[in-house]
Amino acid sequence: MKSQILRVLAFILCLATLASLVACNGGQGNVTDETTENVTNTDETTVGDETTAGDETTAGDETTDEESETEFTPPELTVEEADGVATVTTATGLSYKASGYDSINGASFVFRTKLEISFADDTFTEKFNRMTMQYRANGPVRIYVTYANYIGEDVVADFFVEEGEGSFSGLILDYLDKRSATNITKIAVEPCKEKKVSFTLYGIETEKIDYYIGSYGSTKFYISNERFKLGVDMGWGGAICYLEDFNCNVSGLQNLVNKADEGRLIQQSYYGTPTIPGVYEPGEFNGSQWNYNPVQGGDKYGNDSRIIDIVVTDTSIYIKGQPQDWSLNGAITPSYMENWYILHDDHVEVKNRFVDFSGWNHPITTQEIPAFYTVSYLDTFVWYDGIDPWTGGELSFERNLNFWGDPKYAADCRFALRQSNTEAWCAWVNDANNYGMGVYVPNADVFFAGRNAYNGSPDPDDGACGYVAPLKSLRLVSYEALEYSYLIATGTVEEIRATFTKHKDFTDNACLSKNSSSLRLPDGDLDLSLMDFSKEKYCSIFTNPNNTTLEYDATEQALKCTVTGGDPYAAIEFGASQTVYNAESFGTIEVVYMIPTTNSTTNYNMELFLSTGTTASAVGGKSVTGQLIADGEYHTLTIDVSSRAFWSGKINQIRFDYFSGAAEGDVIYVKSIELK
Repeated sequence: MKSQILRVLAFILCLATLASLVACNGGQGNVTDETTENVTNTDETTVGDETTAGDETTAGDETTDEESETEFTPPELTVEEADGVATVTTATGLSYKASGYDSINGASFVFRTKLEISFADDTFTEKFNRMTMQYRANGPVRIYVTYANYIGEDVVADFFVEEGEGSFSGLILDYLDKRSATNITKIAVEPCKEKKVSFTLYGIETEKIDYYIGSYGSTKFYISNERFKLGVDMGWGGAICYLEDFNCNVSGLQNLVNKADEGRLIQQSYYGTPTIPGVYEPGEFNGSQWNYNPVQGGDKYGNDSRIIDIVVTDTSIYIKGQPQDWSLNGAITPSYMENWYILHDDHVEVKNRFVDFSGWNHPITTQEIPAFYTVSYLDTFVWYDGIDPWTGGELSFERNLNFWGDPKYAADCRFALRQSNTEAWCAWVNDANNYGMGVYVPNADVFFAGRNAYNGSPDPDDGACGYVAPLKSLRLVSYEALEYSYLIATGTVEEIRATFTKHKDFTDNACLSKNSSSLRLPDGDLDLSLMDFSKEKYCSIFTNPNNTTLEYDATEQALKCTVTGGDPYAAIEFGASQTVYNAESFGTIEVVYMIPTTNSTTNYNMELFLSTGTTASAVGGKSVTGQLIADGEYHTLTIDVSSRAFWSGKINQIRFDYFSGAAEGDVIYVKSIELK
């Protein structure tokens, strides 16, 4: 495995500091960026075997940059029922039989376990690789389609379908092998939730679309305009593996995206639940237990994610994929990732959409939006760290960032934005040539950036790379779409900033504010020796909440911390302050708190992880504890830290693990935390 160490931080930051990191691991063998050879498929002749979109026809009738949003008008259906079997005929003449339902209302079938739909053997005789169903469902369902593959064997492909009405399209399982199918014989429909659901199938159509992959095993595909060439890897879930700026005049610099393995790239990745006994058991990575982790590029064993659907135009690609679970071997997740890649004359627009169909209760976790890997040649990180956005204020530069996965450097790789800073973009550039690539994600809170094995190489397959993840702390909610968009721009720092300024209002990413908590810093520099939470502005100093919601309670005039899962905590990043606080200046820590009597227990153990000197984040053995009382009264807990050997040097972080053994919904009100 090429770069497992890059993935280690994902566990550390998800379960310890909650700044999640997309998987990095050994993946597919070497594949060139271009394949121009023509090859004849064993099933049939491919469509020219082009690797770019400009020379081929688009799929079906789609010609827009994204899926059409026309209003769905249900066609008329004719239904006849006898002995628990309904025969349905659609407006186009398609006929099918339905059974296994509990009741029927017109052509809407109500069932709790499984609806069976069957077709006559001569219904679908033409070869196809893509099928589209018109449907209506009052809840999310899982659909199993049985068809004959290219050698006549029955194959069952399963698809998740969201609640609502309209159409759903899916590719056959061996689309990437350039195969086709015939003869859909039956469809089974099951509810995703444990309750009755109603479902109507208005029709199903099949078609033969182009194979948007290269020859001789390459799964890469490219589109281009006059300014950019963009490539995605269908084997790696349609993640971006290639971006070239035709205006770049740096010799030897072509692809700006590091694609050394399936964990690099520019891609989606999310963190969810830990172990659910008897329901879900994640695997391990580097000796540590993992969480539910859908990763667009695949899993740590090199298994590829599945492509569900694809639509291509000359300057856009739409891809729907089903990602692998990082820590498990070939365990495809019950989730879908959708990506719209759109080329413009001065930037690339990316729209992301994620839906989890697991039904599990996920904790609030810091998520990458997105994971963004660059070639090592881009050595300098730049962003705006002010409170007067889009006014051309002075930029901040980091020219020697270390590996973000090393606990010694993690705090130095974290750049939280201020409350008023809407200029949420950053870039990796080459300091000498002032050329690079940037990403703008409205509503992001933090930039987490660093360099791995820096060597300045422009090779996109080199193990050395740059990395940044715009971060947001939020909860994945099953069956509920998480959507956000971002822009990619290239050029000099000034050109990148000008492009983002020009398009700064392209979206507000409001969806990122749902089920989330802020990681931003206050506009001013607050006194962290006396954190007075009776003043609302101090409530923003906590970052990286794990299984915790943080809010100012006006009635109590205090910070309210509510448990949402196991191991609740939040961190105070002293390194983000303009003031340096030395541990030797403070001998005690006082916490003024109140715990309601409505909590699940009357006593709790609180633990403060103290990170000072060369320790940047929480480390076992470097903590102090105290007992808390839940009696509805305010108390002052005083902890002596003067005799602790590890309490020395610059204070980097204090992690506030306020409850052990807490139940979901337990609450603590914190009036103040003072270093004395």
